[in-house]
Amino acid sequence: MPPISAILASVVLLGLPVEVAELVLPDQRGDRDSLSAHRGNVVVAMVVTARRLRNLKGWERDLRERFEEVEFLRVADVPEDPPVTYRDVADKLADRVPEEVAVLIDVDRRWANALGLDTDRPNILLIDRQGHLVARFRGRSEPELVEEVSLRIEELLREP
Repeated sequence: MPPISAILASVVLLGLPVEVAELVLPDQRGDRDSLSAHRGNVVVAMVVTARRLRNLKGWERDLRERFEEVEFLRVADVPEDPPVTYRDVADKLADRVPEEVAVLIDVDRRWANALGLDTDRPNILLIDRQGHLVARFRGRSEPELVEEVSLRIEELLREP
């Protein structure tokens, strides 16, 4: 049997479970993206249930203009009950989300399951340039939490 360190190394890539780091998901227009496609950049991944995507609007407002050099990934976690298809979610997003905003659709809940996320409220995940998950935050865009997230992003941007 291989040593536990070898087993763990095969399960984790770039500080994240392989299933998250390398997972390619479609957005509402059918374009595909993955976290690994953004290596070399600071990334803010926002993961929330598809039913509560509107809760990301405050985070977008508070972070996007302030940090133009940061890349943002929005992931809609699709609840298992009632069963919903990719097309159901994509059609709703196409109607409700501005065309220039891509939302990745995770029908199999791989992000939430692999990272143990409760997606009823927004999860803000900070990923450094090497692809390591360095911070997690959860909640609505409240001034104190936004300030905490912003300070951490500023630190990441100063790192080479």
